[in-house]
Amino acid sequence: MQPVDTLILGPVVVTMDAGERLLDPGGVAVRDGEIVAVGRRAELEGCDAAETVDATGQLLMPGLVNAHTHLGDSLFRSLVEELPLEAWLERLWISEREFVSRESVELGARLSLAEMIRGGTTCALDMFWFPESAADAAIEAGFRLVTGPIFFDFEGPDGVSSPDRVAIGERWLENYEDEPLITPCVQPHNQLTVSPEGLRAARDLADSARALFHTHCSETATEVQQTVERFGRTPVAHLDELGILDGPTVLAHCVHLTDDDIARLRSTGAAVLHNPLSNLKLGSGIAPIARLLEEGIPVALGTDGPVSSNDLDMWTAMRFAGLLQRGAHMDPVLTPAREVIRMATTVAADALGLGDRVGRLAEGYRADLILVDLARPHLTPMYDAYAHLVYAVGRDDVRSVMIDGRWVMRDRTLETIDEATVLNEMGELASRIEHHAASL
Repeated sequence: MQPVDTLILGPVVVTMDAGERLLDPGGVAVRDGEIVAVGRRAELEGCDAAETVDATGQLLMPGLVNAHTHLGDSLFRSLVEELPLEAWLERLWISEREFVSRESVELGARLSLAEMIRGGTTCALDMFWFPESAADAAIEAGFRLVTGPIFFDFEGPDGVSSPDRVAIGERWLENYEDEPLITPCVQPHNQLTVSPEGLRAARDLADSARALFHTHCSETATEVQQTVERFGRTPVAHLDELGILDGPTVLAHCVHLTDDDIARLRSTGAAVLHNPLSNLKLGSGIAPIARLLEEGIPVALGTDGPVSSNDLDMWTAMRFAGLLQRGAHMDPVLTPAREVIRMATTVAADALGLGDRVGRLAEGYRADLILVDLARPHLTPMYDAYAHLVYAVGRDDVRSVMIDGRWVMRDRTLETIDEATVLNEMGELASRIEHHAASL
């Protein structure tokens, strides 16, 4: 083998590759941001490397993929509580109109990126105002981000009117098309805040740019009822009848689905982005994930935004994704641990159009990977690596994180984000937000 940049030797390697190999002890070799070898330690020990990492006592796996979130909402964490979604949104948007700007969204994104990197997330799908702010923050932090222009029928904090959103979206997609860490998507909020004409325009824009289409769908019973009252059909049927589901599409939530909805999802290939924490916290319900998996519908896992789930912890999201279906259906074999890990790695990467680059530890894939410290009381002993990852590991167990071949966290120290500065700036802004909220 030719010399490599980084050689990681000795960990338990959870590959999530085509054969879902488990190598113990194993190793991974990285050159120019790409994984060039994955194998057992004895097979790789003689490799010439600029850096060799002894990861004995650790677990190496693909970085987690957060398939649905709103990074800028870290600005408002715990500001709005104990309201149903519709009232909760109205209250949140008051503060967003007052404090959301390019600068504040970048600060919120930097804060969220620091949290996600610390928790072992290496890629996320973000929907928020000023998506260029999150994209720029991600590029600076060395983080892989899926994001892009948003669509609303009203003028939001970004000052963009509905008729201008297509042109602005076209320019946005052109500006970021050559950024290796940014994957474009087009993002109307949902079918109640974006007209049928706006949804079709967003779909056309996504198709012309060969970008992903991302929207909220069937999150609450109230949303479904209002959609039926307005359009005479459910949200999924509405999107399908408009031709929205004909291209690469991911739908966040899908908590309230009919049999017809599920049949439409199965026939179109649209993926569901499951957010168990925010669905529980907002009292939205429990998505029928076991049924969707049985029907062969792709299900990826997300945290939602840090204002609705209050954090960006994919480990807690994995645990709830596994437990909820078992408890709701009183069946302990539903949502096996390995399936849950797929939701946060391979399936999520596939759903976001990145399945040929990330989500697996395999030759030819980009080196997005994390090391989990197993030398801890709550992780000892380990007999089943997959069950361990879903039901025992937490974000504080993540020791080091690599994205695109670059260490962004080493031994729990962030390498690409000035955490102290971010926390200080956020503290100053938070005092203003709190004072404004108290005056309402």
